Order: sequence, then structure tokens, then C-alpha cells
Amino acid sequence: MNHSAGIARLLVAGAALAFPTILLLGALRLVLSHEFLRYEYTRPGFPTDPYGFTTEDRLALGFYALDYLLNSENIDFLGSLTLAPKQCLLWDTKQDSCPMFSQAALGHMEDVKYITNLTFAFGLGLAIAACATVILAGRIAAVRRAFLRGLHLGSMLTLGLLASLAVLAAAIWDRAFDAFHELFFAAGTWRFPFSDTLIRLYPERLFVDAAIVIIALVALPCLFVMFLHVLAGNRRQ
Repeated sequence: MNHSAGIARLLVAGAALAFPTILLLGALRLVLSHEFLRYEYTRPGFPTDPYGFTTEDRLALGFYALDYLLNSENIDFLGSLTLAPKQCLLWDTKQDSCPMFSQAALGHMEDVKYITNLTFAFGLGLAIAACATVILAGRIAAVRRAFLRGLHLGSMLTLGLLASLAVLAAAIWDRAFDAFHELFFAAGTWRFPFSDTLIRLYPERLFVDAAIVIIALVALPCLFVMFLHVLAGNRRQ
């Protein structure tokens, strides 16, 4: 009996932690897409590049770094890219072309890819474990009850955390943005001048919008799970 209760508690805790994590990684993957980037570049109000990139330039160049994060290529995939003379900054126009990304930007992108690969590998393992649990939940009533309790608990915790983070980010976005980068990247490797191609293609507004979309994509399934839990409770009554 105690053994079964321990397994049930483990399932509840596992589901409570895995559900929001899988949602978060799924939302992140949707944001790391051509569709989201294309929408951002073409939507009204998206900041223009003060150094001359047009919307067409961004649409032609912006997908490369995104593809690099998700493919199996090394940094030469980005390092070999060049800009046309008209796209280069004034101090580069004496050349027939100029590198698309600076050496500092290439180093940062290598770091980002490493973290991205680790994150999605972890998410894949978690998703496989979750699928196995779902299969068991369909066959064993005790597993199903524990799993559903975990989903409900995870949804409540996630909504509370998202609300707190949203308020915090709205109040001190710059500090929160810096804290995030300081957590994952070495000091001095992630700050770039506004003239750097990385910033010209991916301005801060892009990350603000991505955060909003991720919060929405995570919150909606959590609200749906809580709605189903309330509905199931009413039916039992």
C-alpha cells in the first residue's frame, strides 16, 4: 500500500513538472520557426533597421541563423555568409562584400546552438517518458488518476508562475532580459552594438513578442486542463 502510494506521488510530481516543461519547449519550437519570424518582420509596428535593412532584406537574411540553430551544420554555415555591398555598413563598402556576422556574433550563436540542442534533447526524452505514462494511464486506473492529478497541479503552478513572470517582465524587462542571458552565457559574449547584423535582424522587440507568444501558448493548454478538471468534478458530483 505504501509502495503504491509512493508511486502515485511520484507520478503526480512527475506529471506536474513534465507537463509545463513540455508545453514550454513546444512553444519555444513554434517560435523558432520561419512563420513566426516572417510574421514579425511584416507586421505593422515592428521596428525598422536604422542602418538600412529593408523588410525584404530581413526576409532574405533572417532565416539563416534560425536554420542554423535547428540543423546539424557547424558554425561555417553562418560564417561563410556575406552581405551585398549595398547591405554593408559605410566602413565596409570598400569591399565587394562583407561578412554577414561578426566573429563575436558567430561565437554567441555557437553557444546558443549548444544550449538549444541540449534543451530540445531533454524535451524529447521527457516527451517519450510522458507518452509512455499516457499509455499506462489508459490501461491502469490508478496511474490515470495520479497522472490527471499531476496535470491539474502542474497547470495551476504554471499559471501562477506565468502570471508572476509576466508582471515581473513588464516591470523590469531590461533587467530580466539581462538576467536570463547572464544565467546561460559567459559575461561579455552576448552584448553587441546596434550596428551588428545580429541586432539588426533580431532586435529586442522580437524577443518581447516571442515571450508574449510563448506565455500564451503555455497558458492556454493549462487553462483548458483546469477547465476539464472542473467539468469532471461537476460530473462526479
